[in-house]
Amino acid sequence: MKEGLINRTRVRFAPSPTGNLHVGGVRTALFNYLFSLQNKGDFILRIDDTDKLRNKKEYENSIISDLEWFDIKWNEFYRQSERTEVYENYLDILKTKGLVYECFCTRKDILKSKELAIKSKKPYVYNGKCHKLSSEERKILRSELKENNLSPSIRLSVANVLKHSGQDLNSVEFHDLVHGRLIFDPKLIGDFILRTESSGFAYNFASIIDDSDMNISHVIRGEDHISNTPKQILILKALGKEVPVFAHISLLYGKDGKIMSKRDLISNIEYYKEEGYLPGSLLNYLAVTGNTFAVSGHKEIFADVSEMAAFFDITRAKSSGAIFNEDKLRFINEKWLNAISADALIDIIAEKFAGKSLTARVKNEYPQEVFLEIIDFLKNEFKTVREITEELRLFLDDYRVKLNDAEYNSELKSIFADNLKNIDDFSENSIRNMINNTVSIHNVPAKECYKTLRLLITGKLSGPSILKIIKFLGRKRVMERLSV
Repeated sequence: MKEGLINRTRVRFAPSPTGNLHVGGVRTALFNYLFSLQNKGDFILRIDDTDKLRNKKEYENSIISDLEWFDIKWNEFYRQSERTEVYENYLDILKTKGLVYECFCTRKDILKSKELAIKSKKPYVYNGKCHKLSSEERKILRSELKENNLSPSIRLSVANVLKHSGQDLNSVEFHDLVHGRLIFDPKLIGDFILRTESSGFAYNFASIIDDSDMNISHVIRGEDHISNTPKQILILKALGKEVPVFAHISLLYGKDGKIMSKRDLISNIEYYKEEGYLPGSLLNYLAVTGNTFAVSGHKEIFADVSEMAAFFDITRAKSSGAIFNEDKLRFINEKWLNAISADALIDIIAEKFAGKSLTARVKNEYPQEVFLEIIDFLKNEFKTVREITEELRLFLDDYRVKLNDAEYNSELKSIFADNLKNIDDFSENSIRNMINNTVSIHNVPAKECYKTLRLLITGKLSGPSILKIIKFLGRKRVMERLSV
């Protein structure tokens, strides 16, 4: 693709636009991105849209939008659907070398063979039936397909490739940065399809052709692609191309022990946006899940992606499955919220959760310094932006608490109304002293006092410091709520 890239670190993220981006995909994109930053290389975004039946433009747009939300930046962008001519050219090279052949087996034929393999408790391997056809047989079968506007599939002859490349016929192997040395028996790979009968290029062919053509130095992807790797290595060997370095990272699993999929709500990136997770905190969590940062002085919370890249070590990634734990994510998100400025949080709330109306209204109803104190207070008390937004509403002048008399101690309500009306100031100490006096004079447990006061002021049974909330609200708002 470009001159002078042969010794440069180049990685790629190659999602298929057959669904929305999910957390497993983001983790793969992140690992590639961190590796490129760490090595001052290039990060390529490639849309693998060879599946014409399932691809949707809306999914591609969604994937790009999500990556932009995470601020993952790519140096180059490609679509496989725009590279058909490239694949045709490489397929012609393989034809010229005699390393591929036409296959006339139908999907029904293949399915039947697979069923027989399952019954025999053996792995399915294509039997090479069409490799043995005579020229005349191929001519007849080709003519029959043409009548239905179809072409024969094209398969790679594994045996011919191994002979052509002078490789040991007994194995195909490579060193994986995560799993170490992996060895595969060519007899269990079988001749595989490079182009289908509908003239669509198979994933294994298009993907590795792109990797080679784009000078990808390291292929970092999910471990579900390990079985594809020996096939892709064979394609490169057939073309006399260099094999990139492979790193197959563990998949993400839910608490139920099942692989997280695009269909799971908790896998969907939109879920995290709606719940109020910061994009950086989600990246932070995905980076440390699987012990990718198992270095001296193990670090868990990072300031930004640059710091993640500085500590990143792909070789320390665990080969066993990583369990997704939202509680851990909430903990990390809380730390990120604590670190951002009040102004930055205000912008996030205004943009994503309540439009500009909520923050504008609260800001207009309080002095600027009090408004910023409220935001600072909330961001250190809650773990998501959604939770902060919901709590921010109670500071509005027109926030109303609706309670039945049976829900609270009416005698305490009267006592609080009288006492709060008469205290000199609305500092935390003054409010605390008022409650302590109530406990002493009226022989009421402190716990009941705080619980009742919180319920009357906020309508909630739990939450952050009620003393701070009362202080921020001020005498007028508090008295209005106690008078209802």
